[in-house]
Amino acid sequence: MKPTIVAKGVKLPQVLRDYVVRRLQFALSHAREAIGAVVVRISDQNGPKGGVDKQCRIQITVPGMPSIIVSSKAGRIAEAIDLCAHRAALAIDRLRSRTRSIEHARFPALDS
Repeated sequence: MKPTIVAKGVKLPQVLRDYVVRRLQFALSHAREAIGAVVVRISDQNGPKGGVDKQCRIQITVPGMPSIIVSSKAGRIAEAIDLCAHRAALAIDRLRSRTRSIEHARFPALDS
């Protein structure tokens, strides 16, 4: 799983890019075979003013299923990444448990 990382309004050094990859690999390793693609968007909502404005948004594409999109805001980029990765792991677990619990109804063939 190699996520696509997009930074908007914030400089994202290689150290933070590596952190994003490691954090996502750790959080989503149990569902690695089900994940098609991962896009991470990191942005600074109100520029250099400061405050709780660093946003991380993760979009996970699962083949045959709707995309999972989670986001979080924090005062620091690493905190936003941690929170968002945790939410993404919970969301993919919910999706996988729902798909396992669906029982498909079987109907006998109609004779004409």
